[in-house]
Amino acid sequence: MEQRITINAENTKGANAKKEAMRRLADWLMEPVDWLTDYYSRLIEEKLNRSQTLWLVNAQVALIAAVFPADISLMARAINMLWFGWALEKCREALHKQ
Repeated sequence: MEQRITINAENTKGANAKKEAMRRLADWLMEPVDWLTDYYSRLIEEKLNRSQTLWLVNAQVALIAAVFPADISLMARAINMLWFGWALEKCREALHKQ
């Protein structure tokens, strides 16, 4: 008994095109992170990766959230300060992991 398998080439082309489009979109979205990675690497004179850069950005956002909003409750300020402390610890771990 003869068995035949038919592969539809159009479907594989469509899947590859989708993967390529998603890869290009991800690269485009990560361009600002790559720019910040280069900037931080020059600033601290160490080669950083994307993950370390994102931890640095997280610590900066946590600091801004903890310091700048003047009219938030004491509980919200305490939560933001805890976030900032956690972000600093994670940042230190990420930077010393190299």
